[in-house]
Formats: sequence, C-alpha cells, structure tokens
Amino acid sequence: MAGAGRMIERRALLTMGGLAMTGLAGTAQAAGDGVAEIEALVKSLLAAWNATDADAYADHFWPDASWVNVVGMHWRGRDQVAFAHRLFLSTIFKDCKQTLVSIEARAVAPGVALAVVTMIQDAYTTPDGNRMPEAHDRLSLTAVQREGRWLLIHGHNTIINPQAANNDPVLRMPH
Repeated sequence: MAGAGRMIERRALLTMGGLAMTGLAGTAQAAGDGVAEIEALVKSLLAAWNATDADAYADHFWPDASWVNVVGMHWRGRDQVAFAHRLFLSTIFKDCKQTLVSIEARAVAPGVALAVVTMIQDAYTTPDGNRMPEAHDRLSLTAVQREGRWLLIHGHNTIINPQAANNDPVLRMPH
C-alpha cells in the first residue's frame, strides 16, 4: 500500500507540474504583447531626439524612471531626464541626429519588455570643445506596462567601440 501511495503522490506532482508549465507557457505568451509596444517606443524616442524635443523625449519615461547616458551620468526620474535632455538638445546635440539601425526586442515577463537598440549618432562637439565623430551607439531599454500603457522605466546608452567589437569573444564561439 505504501508503494501505491507514493505512485499517487508522483502522479499528483506530475499533474501539478504539468499544470504549472501550462500556466507558465500562457504567461510567456501574454508577455509577448510588449514587443511591438517597445519597438514603437524606440522609434518615437528617436523621432523626439531628432526633433530636439526634450519634453517629448522625456514623455517616453515613467516618472520614476532612470537613465544612464553614454558617459555615465545617472538621471533619476522623468524630471531629471527632461532637464538634462533639454539642456543637451538645445546645445551640443542641437544638430545631431540619430538613425535607427536595429531593434532586438523581447518580453521578459507580463508587462515587462527589453530592447537592445543599435543606432548611428551624428558627430557633435562636447562642451569643452572636443569634436566627437559619428558613432554607433547601443541602447539597453526596459519598458513596463502600467495603467494600460507602456513607457520606459530604465535606459542606458553606450558607444560601440569598433576595435573592441572586433575582439568580441562571442564572434569565435562554436555554433
């Protein structure tokens, strides 16, 4: 009888596990809804940059969002994102456009999506007078759905170093 009891327990566990897996699969499928939304956010974000509209740029962020720029400045909250972009888009980036190269977007949980964005940024001059050449940049963006809409909760911008990119060990990774 002890063996029969264990068999019933195993079947119950397998059944519960199967139900749990079915629930997880449904969750992953439901989370897929954020991919189109974050892709649209990215395109709209770049359009706001290219229009030098800092307020429209900041409107893509939740009030509690954070942004780390290409040189490591960390802005906390939509107000700081707007303030910094208002200053930079009216000065050093006034004539600096961004061109979308690619978006790799995926849902990671219900109401959460990530995007890795590659873009080309025009040359510009820094506040201390250094001329920065055109560069390929990579953004990491996280969007969350709240109140029925999708906005960015975090973003980080990095310049792609072409010399380092050529030495990326993943390029030599066996398939």
